[in-house]
Order: sequence, then structure tokens, then C-alpha cells
Amino acid sequence: MKANRVSELDKVESELVNHAVNSIRASDVFSLPFPHIFFREFFPQDFYEELISKTPQNNRNALNADRTRMSVRLYGDYIDQLETEILPIWRRATNVLTSESVANAIRQQLHEGLVIRALGEKRSGPEDLNLIAKPILSIDYDGYKIKPHPDTRRKVVTMMLYLPEDNSQELLGTTLYKQSLKGIFNFKDYCLEPVKTLPFLPNVGYAFVVLKAYHTLSKISWHGRPEVVLPNEKPRVSIINTFYGNENDVSGA
Repeated sequence: MKANRVSELDKVESELVNHAVNSIRASDVFSLPFPHIFFREFFPQDFYEELISKTPQNNRNALNADRTRMSVRLYGDYIDQLETEILPIWRRATNVLTSESVANAIRQQLHEGLVIRALGEKRSGPEDLNLIAKPILSIDYDGYKIKPHPDTRRKVVTMMLYLPEDNSQELLGTTLYKQSLKGIFNFKDYCLEPVKTLPFLPNVGYAFVVLKAYHTLSKISWHGRPEVVLPNEKPRVSIINTFYGNENDVSGA
């Protein structure tokens, strides 16, 4: 009986992985302002609804300096710190996010960006870049903001999955930027021009290859988030699933 139960759980998890992979493979692929993808329905709807109804409450293990972002690490032994009643579904979500199949789908859809990165690092090719996923649940409160930045070089791919309850936070997504003459008027944003804001909608997300000046001068992965205004009882919740090149790079994120 126990073996059958394990087999049944494995089948459910396999179905979740396949659903996520299909979501990524069906993503919109963009080359500008830097290579990125936008995907939809990452989890099956019933799983998604259950997941967001069980947001961790007592294991927020990081806090930014201005107290507007709380983070919960979902990888390694950290996930065992979650409340017992919500641990199974979050462990399953983490297994999906860190699966090799999802990493391969990301690698396929972001091929252009990985080629640019590999050339900039004098690698033999994109296949020489490791993708080690380390997901973090991010909970942003009123006043959260982050200036445009390309991300640290330790990160190879940055992926974000939005987890709102409804469409009311649509305007609170990540903004992508580019260098341009129009950007000279945006002194507060390092003279970068905002290109678009990826809508913060349920069960959708994006991913991009981290590209810095030594990789490319025309497609640096500038992104950020202008200050969010929202009631603290309904924060901006998402999963940041970062793919690192090396296991020991995580501490430098």
C-alpha cells in the first residue's frame, strides 16, 4: 500500500513538472531590450489556488534594510522550517521549480541569451553554463522598490513567478529598461529608459539570462521595480527562482 502511495505521489509530481515545462515552452520569447520570456499558467489552476492559500507565515528568514521585503528560502534544508500543515504542497512546488526538466525548458527558450553569456565568459557554448535553481518566496509590502540593476554575475538566469490572488495588482510587475537617449531624463533610474512592465497576474511569470557589460553592451539585463503602493494586508507575493552557475554562489546572491 505504501509503495502504491509513493507511486501515486510521483505521478502527481511528474504531471506538475510536465505542466510547468509546457508553460515555459509555450512562452512568449523576446530579444529586446534583452533576451527574456513571459509564460502563463505555470501550475495547474487547482494546485495554484491551493498553493497561494497556504503562504508561509512564521518562517520568513530574511528582511531587507527598509523592512519592505520578507523572504522565505525554499531550497535545501530551509524548506523543512515551514509549518507542518503547508510543507507538502510547498515541497512539491519546490521540486517542480528545481527539476532538471524545467531547467532544460528554460535553457531552450533562453538560448539567445545563454549564447551571449557564454561568449562573454569565453565558454565553449551555452551547454557549458550550469543552471542550479534556488527558489525563494518573496513577500513585498507597501513602499517596496528596487532601482534598475542587471543582477549579480553569480546568477545565470533569473526567473520570477507571480502569485497574486486576482488581477488587482496587474500594474505591480517588474519593469524592463534599456539604454537610450530618452533615458537621460531619468536620472533616478541611472539614465535608463523603461521599456515595459510585465503584468503582475496570477500564475504567470518571466525569466531572463543575466547579462552584464562584459557580456554585451546593447542587451544588459536592466530591470527593477518602481515603488509599490498597496495595503500591507494584501502584499505582493512571488517566487524568485534563481539559477546559479555554482552551488556555492548562492550565499553571494
